[in-house]
Amino acid sequence: MGVERHVVSPGEDFHRTYSAAQIDAIADAIEERGEFPYELTYLGDGSELWRAGEAQSGMETLPERHAGALLALAPPSSPVRIVDLGPGTTRPVRGLIRHFLDASRLAGYRGIDISAEILDLAGEALRADFPEQRFELCQGDFTGPGLARVLPAEPDAARLVVLAGGTAYNVPDPDRLLRRVRAVMNDHDVLLLTLRIDTGVDRPPFMDKISVGGPYKPQQLMGLDLLGIDRSWYVTETGFDPVRSEVFVRVRFAEPVAVAFGARTVSFEPGDRVLVWRYLYQDGAAVRDQLTRCGFRVRLFEHGDDRQMILAAATPSQEDQT
Repeated sequence: MGVERHVVSPGEDFHRTYSAAQIDAIADAIEERGEFPYELTYLGDGSELWRAGEAQSGMETLPERHAGALLALAPPSSPVRIVDLGPGTTRPVRGLIRHFLDASRLAGYRGIDISAEILDLAGEALRADFPEQRFELCQGDFTGPGLARVLPAEPDAARLVVLAGGTAYNVPDPDRLLRRVRAVMNDHDVLLLTLRIDTGVDRPPFMDKISVGGPYKPQQLMGLDLLGIDRSWYVTETGFDPVRSEVFVRVRFAEPVAVAFGARTVSFEPGDRVLVWRYLYQDGAAVRDQLTRCGFRVRLFEHGDDRQMILAAATPSQEDQT
């Protein structure tokens, strides 16, 4: 006799955190591609978990360290607006804001995130550091229609478009996102990325063999927790997909589970997997190639002290995109 199927329904916290459209998107992503949408883990209580994780990052020092070189990429004497796609707590850009203010070159700051809670954290941090400044914070999906709201057609404007902390590499198709960003940038804009790259040394063991049981971060399982899926019903797997050059965390079900989304039910059998986190893990040459094929010209490429963190700045290429 087989193990009885666990049948659960998302509770009040789940429905309080997500809209009806987001719940449909979650069910679609789980059923169609076996993935809990990573960007939706920033909503609700997940924002506090991500703030704790961001505080341990070393990526925030790179933009400030190279603020002068970034400002030099904009037209001389032109004021520059910082457009922050997925700002988190704004740690990576607050040094840039200070530098641009001191140089009398800041035209403004605009941030966009799908999470109202993240935007609250961003606003709190910005007000603490810059109490006399006014900043724009927009709730929306910059991987979709929200992008045009924060990067409208402004042919004569100079904008620094920021994707910090590897944000561009967490989505299922980073090339698509970069091409969408390129399509709404003008000739005076600069794209800024900060991310972790594969240096080929000090690789974690899961790069060669899947690690069962970790490592993972608590926020990566938050979505499944909200669905009502008990952690004893699955094991975590952390590994590397060499075909996609992607580090991942996923869960593998050990017991049969069904999640009832109202009239719709998504079921899992033992051995089924659901991806909860992904990160495109490339070396520096691959990052440069990616930016080039997505319509950019790399203008600045700097390493952090540990050589694993990098800052890349690029301007729109005048050549046709492929």
